Amino acid sequence: MSFKLHLYTPKGTIIKGLEASEITVPTVRGEIGILPDHTHILTELGTGVMTAKTSSGLRHFSVTAGLCRVMKDVVTVLSFTSEKAEEIDLERAKAAKAKAASRLSGESSLSDVELIKFRRKLERAEIRLRLANLK
Repeated sequence: MSFKLHLYTPKGTIIKGLEASEITVPTVRGEIGILPDHTHILTELGTGVMTAKTSSGLRHFSVTAGLCRVMKDVVTVLSFTSEKAEEIDLERAKAAKAKAASRLSGESSLSDVELIKFRRKLERAEIRLRLANLK
Protein backbone atom coordinates (compact mmCIF):
# COMPACT_ATOMS: atom_id res chain seq x y z
CA MET A 1 0.00 0.00 0.00
CA SER A 2 1.29 3.47 -0.82
CA PHE A 3 0.32 7.10 -1.18
CA LYS A 4 1.33 10.04 -3.33
CA LEU A 5 3.73 12.74 -2.19
CA HIS A 6 3.65 16.28 -3.56
CA LEU A 7 6.33 18.81 -2.55
CA TYR A 8 5.96 22.46 -3.57
CA THR A 9 7.90 25.67 -2.92
CA PRO A 10 7.19 29.26 -3.99
CA LYS A 11 9.73 28.68 -6.80
CA GLY A 12 7.91 25.65 -8.17
CA THR A 13 7.22 21.94 -7.93
CA ILE A 14 9.96 19.77 -6.44
CA ILE A 15 8.08 16.44 -6.55
CA LYS A 16 4.60 15.63 -7.80
CA GLY A 17 2.96 12.25 -7.42
CA LEU A 18 5.93 10.35 -5.95
CA GLU A 19 4.66 6.92 -4.84
CA ALA A 20 5.85 6.31 -1.27
CA SER A 21 5.09 3.71 1.35
CA GLU A 22 6.48 5.75 4.25
CA ILE A 23 7.54 9.36 4.85
CA THR A 24 9.43 10.96 7.72
CA VAL A 25 8.72 14.68 8.04
CA PRO A 26 10.40 17.25 10.33
CA THR A 27 7.80 19.31 12.15
CA VAL A 28 8.15 22.10 14.69
CA ARG A 29 7.33 19.52 17.39
CA GLY A 30 9.72 16.82 16.13
CA GLU A 31 9.78 14.24 13.37
CA ILE A 32 6.64 12.34 12.45
CA GLY A 33 6.30 9.16 10.45
CA ILE A 34 3.51 8.88 7.92
CA LEU A 35 2.27 5.48 6.74
CA PRO A 36 -0.64 4.55 4.47
CA ASP A 37 -4.05 5.12 6.08
CA HIS A 38 -2.55 7.79 8.36
CA THR A 39 -5.09 10.00 10.08
CA HIS A 40 -5.79 13.30 8.37
CA ILE A 41 -3.53 16.04 9.72
CA LEU A 42 -2.27 19.51 8.98
CA THR A 43 0.99 20.34 10.74
CA GLU A 44 3.66 23.01 10.66
CA LEU A 45 6.99 21.98 9.12
CA GLY A 46 10.29 22.49 10.83
CA THR A 47 13.61 22.78 9.02
CA GLY A 48 15.23 19.45 8.30
CA VAL A 49 15.42 16.41 6.06
CA MET A 50 12.27 14.74 4.77
CA THR A 51 12.69 11.11 3.74
CA ALA A 52 10.37 9.13 1.49
CA LYS A 53 10.57 5.34 1.20
CA THR A 54 9.80 4.35 -2.41
CA SER A 55 9.93 1.10 -4.35
CA SER A 56 13.32 2.20 -5.75
CA GLY A 57 14.80 3.13 -2.35
CA LEU A 58 14.95 6.13 -0.06
CA ARG A 59 14.58 9.68 -1.42
CA HIS A 60 15.74 12.62 0.68
CA PHE A 61 14.70 16.29 0.49
CA SER A 62 15.51 19.37 2.54
CA VAL A 63 12.53 21.38 3.76
CA THR A 64 12.51 24.76 5.42
CA ALA A 65 9.36 25.67 7.32
CA GLY A 66 5.89 25.49 5.80
CA LEU A 67 2.99 23.04 6.09
CA CYS A 68 2.37 19.31 5.68
CA ARG A 69 -1.11 18.00 4.97
CA VAL A 70 -2.15 14.34 4.98
CA MET A 71 -5.53 13.63 3.37
CA LYS A 72 -6.55 10.08 2.43
CA ASP A 73 -3.78 8.76 0.18
CA VAL A 74 -2.09 12.12 -0.58
CA VAL A 75 0.64 13.91 1.39
CA THR A 76 1.16 17.53 0.33
CA VAL A 77 4.15 19.47 1.63
CA LEU A 78 4.39 23.23 1.14
CA SER A 79 7.89 24.42 2.04
CA PHE A 80 9.56 27.83 1.79
CA THR A 81 12.64 26.15 0.30
CA SER A 82 13.44 22.59 -0.68
CA GLU A 83 16.13 20.65 -2.52
CA LYS A 84 16.58 17.06 -3.61
CA ALA A 85 19.61 15.30 -2.14
CA GLU A 86 21.07 14.74 -5.60
CA GLU A 87 20.95 18.49 -6.36
CA ILE A 88 23.09 19.60 -3.39
CA ASP A 89 26.31 21.39 -4.33
CA LEU A 90 28.62 20.29 -1.51
CA GLU A 91 31.21 23.05 -1.99
CA ARG A 92 28.54 25.74 -2.10
CA ALA A 93 26.96 24.38 1.09
CA LYS A 94 30.34 24.35 2.86
CA ALA A 95 30.99 27.96 1.77
CA ALA A 96 27.53 29.08 2.92
CA LYS A 97 28.05 27.44 6.31
CA ALA A 98 31.45 29.09 6.75
CA LYS A 99 30.08 32.50 5.76
CA ALA A 100 27.10 32.28 8.12
CA ALA A 101 29.27 30.99 10.98
CA SER A 102 31.73 33.82 10.40
CA ARG A 103 28.97 36.44 10.55
CA LEU A 104 27.65 34.89 13.77
CA SER A 105 31.07 34.66 15.40
CA GLY A 106 30.67 38.09 17.00
CA GLU A 107 33.35 39.91 15.02
CA SER A 108 30.79 42.45 13.91
CA SER A 109 27.65 43.60 15.65
CA LEU A 110 24.43 42.29 14.15
CA SER A 111 20.92 43.60 14.51
CA ASP A 112 18.25 41.22 15.80
CA VAL A 113 16.99 40.75 12.23
CA GLU A 114 20.48 39.98 10.93
CA LEU A 115 21.08 37.56 13.79
CA ILE A 116 17.93 35.61 12.90
CA LYS A 117 18.82 35.74 9.20
CA PHE A 118 22.31 34.30 9.67
CA ARG A 119 21.12 31.66 12.13
CA ARG A 120 18.64 30.47 9.51
CA LYS A 121 21.33 30.51 6.82
CA LEU A 122 23.60 28.43 9.05
CA GLU A 123 20.79 25.97 9.78
CA ARG A 124 19.98 25.57 6.06
CA ALA A 125 23.66 25.06 5.19
CA GLU A 126 23.98 22.37 7.87
CA ILE A 127 20.87 20.61 6.52
CA ARG A 128 22.32 20.72 2.99
CA LEU A 129 25.57 19.18 4.21
CA ARG A 130 23.65 16.44 6.03
CA LEU A 131 21.51 15.84 2.96
CA ALA A 132 24.59 15.66 0.69
CA ASN A 133 25.89 12.79 2.83
CA LEU A 134 22.64 10.88 2.34
CA LYS A 135 22.89 10.71 -1.46
